[in-house]
Amino acid sequence: MGLARDRGFVFVPAEQTEQGIEAIDRLVDLLGMTSGVHGFVLEYGEDADCAEIIGALSAPDTRAVLTDLVCVLDLACLRSDLDSEARAGALVAQIEFASTLALLAPDAADSAGAEAAIGLIAHLAPEAERFLLRDGAVHEPVCWQFGHRPPAAGWTAILNSEFRPPARSGGVRACRFEQARPFHPQRLQAVLSAALGEGCWGRIVRSAGFAKLASRPYVTAHWDQAGTLLTFSPLTADPLPGAELLALGQDLAFIGFDLDEAGLCEALDRAVLTDAELLAGPMAWLEYHDEFPAWDSAHRG
Repeated sequence: MGLARDRGFVFVPAEQTEQGIEAIDRLVDLLGMTSGVHGFVLEYGEDADCAEIIGALSAPDTRAVLTDLVCVLDLACLRSDLDSEARAGALVAQIEFASTLALLAPDAADSAGAEAAIGLIAHLAPEAERFLLRDGAVHEPVCWQFGHRPPAAGWTAILNSEFRPPARSGGVRACRFEQARPFHPQRLQAVLSAALGEGCWGRIVRSAGFAKLASRPYVTAHWDQAGTLLTFSPLTADPLPGAELLALGQDLAFIGFDLDEAGLCEALDRAVLTDAELLAGPMAWLEYHDEFPAWDSAHRG
């Protein structure tokens, strides 16, 4: 509300935005020509789907134009929220899609915790502007062209070799795992249980990228993990077996606290097919015991 007041914008509470883009368009039509109204601040609830918001406010026929997506975060609660299986996925997505992150800092006694939280946020959303909410501070407006593309998430920047670690990371690290060979499903299950369930190579907060299971040889999957929840979603079926089958293997980005990059990558390397297994071919791979859930469901580490 302070942001709307300071800029001469109309504040639209979450109760109205929940009614959908049609309600917002009607409001824009109603107030758009009113003297002194320069824009709108749309409030959304904590479970908002940012991808849907960006899509609705970037559609060619919408009356509104999205220029800044602000995610408000309480740094004191960030780590506990990321431990919540129900909350982690939505929270990470909101951080990654944001063009601005408004941070409510804890008291001075927890400066180390705040630095770690800010370091994590800088890894998750490297392109977002950040400012601390102090004494009613209001950030300068960000004019992001969401119709062109949303801000790049940290994992995307890592896979594109464009990520630059912040000067002060608070113990947060990032790494990339690349491997042409597909994963053996049972060995990958064991690695995931150790990594996500036991924290064997540090606390992995976020990992994402592209993966291939030998037991599902003709489909490349999107690997999407936040907190303890990992989801594999099919992207596309490979057009041909043979040479192109191995061209799309593993390309994964990991972000977390005190990551043991060497240990994690070594464990993942042990989970891919051996020379003998690779030579056995896809028909043999289809016989591997695969306990991963069906596509679009989740694996809990």
